[in-house]
Amino acid sequence: MHQERTIMVNGRQIASARVWLGISQAELALASKVAKRTIAHIENGGRIPHDRTLKALVDCLQEMGVEFLMDEHNAERGVGIRVREAKLHPLIKESRDEAPA
Repeated sequence: MHQERTIMVNGRQIASARVWLGISQAELALASKVAKRTIAHIENGGRIPHDRTLKALVDCLQEMGVEFLMDEHNAERGVGIRVREAKLHPLIKESRDEAPA
């Protein structure tokens, strides 16, 4: 059985992508279905995430236009981000629309 390997992005890339998109940890948690506390630990380097957790975060951020840049000499080492066409996740848009003014 072949197991797909998750991109090895790091906490700095997750945090950078989130900040560039202008979303909070709570909003990323809502959209990715990953606990806010887990996101905080990953961003601070305090926890190595499970593959499925990292995949959920990467998939969610990629859906919002983020491209993760990897080291050309070490394909498992993340070095930065690039944002193509930024767009908010539908769950984040919905939560912002429902928030009291």
